Amino acid sequence: MSIQTTIETPSADGIAAALDVARRWLPHFVEGRRAPEDCYAPNVSTWHNVGEWEAEIKKTPSRTRRIEAGADIKLESLKVQVFDGGFVVQGLTSGVSAAGVPVRVPTALVVTVTDGKIARFEEYADSEQARALFGGEAKDEHFTA
Repeated sequence: MSIQTTIETPSADGIAAALDVARRWLPHFVEGRRAPEDCYAPNVSTWHNVGEWEAEIKKTPSRTRRIEAGADIKLESLKVQVFDGGFVVQGLTSGVSAAGVPVRVPTALVVTVTDGKIARFEEYADSEQARALFGGEAKDEHFTA
């Protein structure tokens, strides 16, 4: 069996555009706020590995919604790698869920940048820890029970 593989050569302009968006978006993400609208392309969406589903992003980031629901969680570490066409955010969120369950959720967020705006997020999280944090809530909170 053969699989078609493409390796694109990065451009300096593509890297610069992704870096600019990452620098504008990241401080808001760290604070648990949505970045200014000019960071996002129309219909920006997030695909989640937990439950394998995609939805338009919400105005309030999921970490903030969990805290508002009673969780005591915080970002413990963050690393960003920029590439032509986007960036990857590796993070660790830990604390206690609203149900009182200790959580430690390692994540990777692949961010696609198109025309200088975030067009799509792909979120990869430890499914067992995400279930502990989100408690099996509705699909718009990462997965179905």
